[in-house]
Amino acid sequence: MFVKKLNAALSAALAQAGITEPTEVQKLAIPRIKSGADLVCIAPEGLGKSTTLVIGVIQRLTASLNDVPRALIIVDSKEKAIEIKEIFEALGKGTDLRVVCSDLDRKIEDQRDKIYKGCDVVVGTAKRMNELYSFSGLNLNDLKLFVVDDAELVMRQLITSQIDRLAGSIPKAQHIVFANQLTDRIDRYIDMFMANPEVLDVEQDQEEDNTAE
Repeated sequence: MFVKKLNAALSAALAQAGITEPTEVQKLAIPRIKSGADLVCIAPEGLGKSTTLVIGVIQRLTASLNDVPRALIIVDSKEKAIEIKEIFEALGKGTDLRVVCSDLDRKIEDQRDKIYKGCDVVVGTAKRMNELYSFSGLNLNDLKLFVVDDAELVMRQLITSQIDRLAGSIPKAQHIVFANQLTDRIDRYIDMFMANPEVLDVEQDQEEDNTAE
């Protein structure tokens, strides 16, 4: 069974959510995330990339540790940040991982204080992450995972420098990119910040065939 290959708390949460067999994206991506290798996963919308990255992060981090973030997840909007946090809440049951959703609508001082109190995962837009970093609200020294979801949306022209600043400030981390399609800016990011990443390209018909079986 798929869930038996994951840690006990995560397996129980997946089973409770009715997820007992992996999708093609999960089958290919989760073992690679678990290995610590850099990864680029390209798959169409609707194939569960966000759920896959949450499962991978929970499996890698397992439990809370110290007070500084160990995973940073960059998304393109507040709505996506909230969606990711909700997936963590559903699948992180039984773990004590602390997830903070960074929101442009909230005072940056309040969010900085919340992160200072201790967290394991921070989810938010590149703009807000940079603001927090500038205000000493993000300690990146112990970061283990730097994840970009919907990378073709995140890595737009005006945001590229924000991504570069964050990625370039991390001493060492596993870089993971999820996207609907490979773009020139994603290729640029791979060349600048990723170490021999494996590129997975999951097509819609592969996923449909897997589901049919």
